[in-house]
Amino acid sequence: MAAAEADSYCAEADVIAVVQMGDYTTLTLPTQAQVLEFMAQRAAEIYTWMVAVAGTSAPGPVNYATSIDTGTDAGVALLALCKQTNSHGAASDALEAAGAGDRPARTERITELFNMFYAAKPQIVMLAAQYTGYSNSVSNHYSEGSVTSATLTSRTEATSFPFDTDTTW
Repeated sequence: MAAAEADSYCAEADVIAVVQMGDYTTLTLPTQAQVLEFMAQRAAEIYTWMVAVAGTSAPGPVNYATSIDTGTDAGVALLALCKQTNSHGAASDALEAAGAGDRPARTERITELFNMFYAAKPQIVMLAAQYTGYSNSVSNHYSEGSVTSATLTSRTEATSFPFDTDTTW
């Protein structure tokens, strides 16, 4: 089954806005279908980050069993961050597929977008924990080397959750 926008947190227009190379069609490199697949793959990766802390209650894109409820401030914030992160990851993939890595400025942009995608992981996980009710608060942020940790305080226990990233807060 072909990927669709409903399989991701962002829209194709969001990726187009980040890449700034025009619309995708069946004749472009990458094609529109490939960009939709990049979007779905990056959304699935974002979803697995949230599953790690929220389990089966983790919210996915529209086509998933549970999607993000934007009726709450936490839902609005989580969806905005997921949308932005999803578009950065898919844009990185699209630029790479277009062969834009052959030019130094484009290679830097691909790397920048790729790094932005992974830099959002801790924030997405923390927002997902708060959104799903797993965590009432987040504290004890610290970073050592490539691991950032924080304590998620739930209603019943405190859990230290390590992140494999260079991001600090």
